Amino acid sequence: MKIKAVTFDLDDTLWPLREVIIHAHKESNNWIIDKFPNMSKVLFSEQEQKMWQKLIAKDNSLRHRLSELRMKVIETLLTENGVSNEDAKATSKDAFDIFLKLRHDITYFEGTLKVLKSLKEKYTLGVLTNGNASIKTLKIDHLFDFYLNAEMVNDSKPGAKMFEEALKIMQLQPEEVCHVGDHPENDVEAAMNLGMKAVWLNLLDAEWPESKRRADINIESWWNLEKGIESL
Repeated sequence: MKIKAVTFDLDDTLWPLREVIIHAHKESNNWIIDKFPNMSKVLFSEQEQKMWQKLIAKDNSLRHRLSELRMKVIETLLTENGVSNEDAKATSKDAFDIFLKLRHDITYFEGTLKVLKSLKEKYTLGVLTNGNASIKTLKIDHLFDFYLNAEMVNDSKPGAKMFEEALKIMQLQPEEVCHVGDHPENDVEAAMNLGMKAVWLNLLDAEWPESKRRADINIESWWNLEKGIESL
């Protein structure tokens, strides 16, 4: 059956993520430390790392609401270290705003925007992401027909809900849709489990885990993606 739509992961698929997140996290935490110097012993420490897991253990649904989780981590750490509830809440919001702005300071993989523009002329395009990057903030929303993230469906990939919601939006059968992403489980395996085609877009020279079902095709450059999709 002919492919009629293509859905995309964002992080490490349209752009490399690691350095972006490290920088955004660092600048956000440093801003907090400038305001509350005693937090220098807390932020960037094991205490901060454990707070993420502690809050998720208390409310597992937070793993699907990354923005809220990040703010709760900061707010809780601040209150535990002598900051008033009001100041902690305001500071966590302001710090998150700093983080989110820098989180969108990305550099696309070579060819990404040109290939997306070309694909848009042939297919319905959508975004399926576990993260909180906004295609509107990045001003690429005109390249896509719809956007879904984990918070919107209250489920993260490799869960099926995001893929199922996308199929409802597009009113297509799974075999009419190709999903493109970097993650063997969250993107490739999850899509194929629903009967969708899957492209492993391996732009960071990763090794495929032998325990995972292989994608329909492996692509190592955006420039080769359009031809790869046409071959499915």
